[in-house]
Amino acid sequence: MHGQWFFSRLIRQAPSDGPGIFPGGLFGLLPGLLLVCLIVDRAAMAQPPEPGPPSSALESAAVLEGALVEAISSAEKSVVAIARVRHSEAGDQKQELDPSDPDFIPNEYASGVVVGADGLILTNYHVLGDPEKNDYFVWVQRRPYKVLQVQKVDKVVAGDPWTDLAVLRIAAENLQPVRYGDVTKLRKGMIVLVLGNPYAIARDGEASAGWGILANTGRKATPRTRSLEAGSQRETLHHSGGLLQLDARLNLGTSGGAVLNLKGEMIGLVTAQTPLDGADQSAGFAIPADQVFRRTVEHLKAGRKIQVGFLGVSVRPLDIKQHHQGYKGVRIDQVLAGSGADRAGMRIGDVITHVDDHPVQVRNDLFHYLGGLAPETRVRFDIRRGQSASSAGEEKKLEAVLSKRYSELAGPAYSELSDPSWRGIRVDYATAMPPRLSGHPSDPLGCVAVVHVQLDSPAWKSGLRAGAYVSHVGKTRVENPLQFYRLVQGRDAEVTLIRCRDDRQGELLLVPLP
Repeated sequence: MHGQWFFSRLIRQAPSDGPGIFPGGLFGLLPGLLLVCLIVDRAAMAQPPEPGPPSSALESAAVLEGALVEAISSAEKSVVAIARVRHSEAGDQKQELDPSDPDFIPNEYASGVVVGADGLILTNYHVLGDPEKNDYFVWVQRRPYKVLQVQKVDKVVAGDPWTDLAVLRIAAENLQPVRYGDVTKLRKGMIVLVLGNPYAIARDGEASAGWGILANTGRKATPRTRSLEAGSQRETLHHSGGLLQLDARLNLGTSGGAVLNLKGEMIGLVTAQTPLDGADQSAGFAIPADQVFRRTVEHLKAGRKIQVGFLGVSVRPLDIKQHHQGYKGVRIDQVLAGSGADRAGMRIGDVITHVDDHPVQVRNDLFHYLGGLAPETRVRFDIRRGQSASSAGEEKKLEAVLSKRYSELAGPAYSELSDPSWRGIRVDYATAMPPRLSGHPSDPLGCVAVVHVQLDSPAWKSGLRAGAYVSHVGKTRVENPLQFYRLVQGRDAEVTLIRCRDDRQGELLLVPLP
């Protein structure tokens, strides 16, 4: 067959086989592409020529080149450049900082993706830092005039440290939102494109492009130096897996940029560069644009914080002998009293083999799946009870309702919508108490955590402090913040709360009217 026909057939098959599927990732580099083209053409010379115009290696390469150019062209208007300017840097020089000046070069810069035609921009949480201490500027190519516009960010809509995602709003209209691709069809070896703002050179409104192959999926983020607060907990969802590994050059400034398939659809958002300091700069990671990603983006666009589900178990791997016998799963070695796992009837020694019909082979399979769910989600588990080297144990099916985990180890979440409060206090799920406030007695039968008390508020005057747990409003037990706020809403008199104590008797507190 002719080389041109061979490659054009592959390109035509790509939509049905998945975005950019090429055998074994042979075309990760242009020299490899040309070599294959030459081999195909040499093979064709030994066969009777088919009717039609002659083919060449260059023509075959041009087919792939055209696909890359078209994919980039269709998506580049959806990728923007972002600069972060610290308030301390502006200071007395505020009048001198002019981001519209071509000579302005920010010290801190990154990329973003348009997710709303009315000026909503998606980027990484870590790109923004603290919104109270920074200003942000966005460069975007506007249609139809193709005139460069630099916009100061009107508002940081919401940011979530758990998923490393954040949404900004700029005063712009008629932007081109990015199109999502189907991440369920991703396979190692697929060609991927990256659009971003390397070294802050995309301030002319033109995103810079790179390419490579998808090296792997389901990768874990690099462990960070543990803080005293983090302990052994995962700081983000990505520390339990799920990331795309890219064999594409991700230079400084491409965080928040788009990873594309050959259709120009976004399949991921760049989140990290090298796995280790000093490692090869040509590899990095991206957050896949899967269902959890898209659901998170919609919540952030609406100005809402992300809440993360929590089961209430710790697990360990099966021993080597059980693995050799073909057993799969993870063994529970701790169950938190009063948690969803406890109420579902899970016990120490149970082996979890499936969660919502997804197989569990290692602990990250379990925690990564649960980390993408919201509190109050009902989750089905397949377990084996009494499994040992000599016994398969008894199969059981259990259903647990998730509570909420504390998910701000990598930094505080923020949003347009303020957290609910009542008479100076904010409460949350008992399992979401910040580690710095832990150590106070709780009630495994059900309670809520007091995470903030305003100074000199009615709640403060009643004796409540951050770190306490409340088990009752009046005579009614409360198990989650929704119940608490529903019970206290509209009360026009002092309200009795019961604060948990070590003796499980509780302490009556009277919260007066404001």
